[in-house]
Amino acid sequence: MIEVGQSIFNGQSGIARGNARLFNATSCDSCHHGGAGGSGPSGDGPVPVALVIQLGSSSGADATSGDPVYGQIFNTAAADGVRAEGVATVRYTEIEGHYYPEAFRWHMRVPHYRLTNLSRGPLAAATVIKPRLAPSLFGTALLEAVPESAITHIGTGPHPSPRVGEPIWHIYRGTRVLGRFGWQAASVSVRDQTTKALAREMGLTSPDQPDDDCTPAEVDCMRAGHDGSPDISADSINAVLAYVSALGAPESPMRSEQFSSGLKLFSDLGCAACHRPELPVELTESGTQTPRVIAPYTDLLLHDLGIELTDETATGARVPTKWRTGPLWGIGYRIRYQHSATFLHDGRARSVEEAILWHSGEAARSRHGFLNLPRRQREALLRWLETL
Repeated sequence: MIEVGQSIFNGQSGIARGNARLFNATSCDSCHHGGAGGSGPSGDGPVPVALVIQLGSSSGADATSGDPVYGQIFNTAAADGVRAEGVATVRYTEIEGHYYPEAFRWHMRVPHYRLTNLSRGPLAAATVIKPRLAPSLFGTALLEAVPESAITHIGTGPHPSPRVGEPIWHIYRGTRVLGRFGWQAASVSVRDQTTKALAREMGLTSPDQPDDDCTPAEVDCMRAGHDGSPDISADSINAVLAYVSALGAPESPMRSEQFSSGLKLFSDLGCAACHRPELPVELTESGTQTPRVIAPYTDLLLHDLGIELTDETATGARVPTKWRTGPLWGIGYRIRYQHSATFLHDGRARSVEEAILWHSGEAARSRHGFLNLPRRQREALLRWLETL
């Protein structure tokens, strides 16, 4: 089944490809090559396919409802006879500072997104433009196996950890379930995340997600028609999930003395309060629940990271935005194997250092501590992070 799932994931199976009306990518692998996360733009111009523009609402309605005309995803490709929704581009402004103790300068790039060639008129003024980079899929099955009680900090020991961050709950198939996947924990499981992406970003429906992202206002898309039957069967979805679940967690960080100082600094700066080094998991093996401990460096909770990282509406107004703590495992893999690896939700950070410098809000104290580290300690911390 894993081999079948990999074939579908890579787009080699040709499943229902002709049924997609609006889409961004034609395979899962286009954005998650080999299961890895996508890389952000290298510079100004059209955004890469792995950087999807989600659309939300700030009007007080359901924030997941999207734009009334363009839906929940800004689709930049379309089938014959259907107009793509437009073009997404980014322009960067370079900023710099010199707040390190030795007056070294640091650099960051501020992204400015534009949606042009809009084929159905302007976005609604309250529509939120949400650029989101395809996340890594490595270890997702393990993150799904973390008990909800561990995420919400309802520890059973005599000294449970204090709650840091905010859980978000969703009603999924009639049950209240904790969100834990996606940049804002909008999905409750690997299955939920996968079937949403298939429907909204690839235009392929399934028994879980019977509707694609074509809205009633998009007349040409509606005329293209859909017979109502799923583009991908339940068996095919299960095969894809088997493949994704087999994508193991990245190797554990090096534990040698060479890197121990970096780990200590990580904890001393308060980074470990949100990027928790260990989480328990409960895996079903041979019919029994087997407890284990994983090292994803996340609490899977939402945090306010400051105004600099908030999303904006179509009119440029900033909206409050909270972020799920991104797992840090796999940073070393990305640096070693991805050309020009980028970080954060839209790939604006070109290095781990830049990603740290973007942290504010709840992480402001940790960022301030990092800025004031002597050079040797700062480099020790960065070297350690690059081994995760």
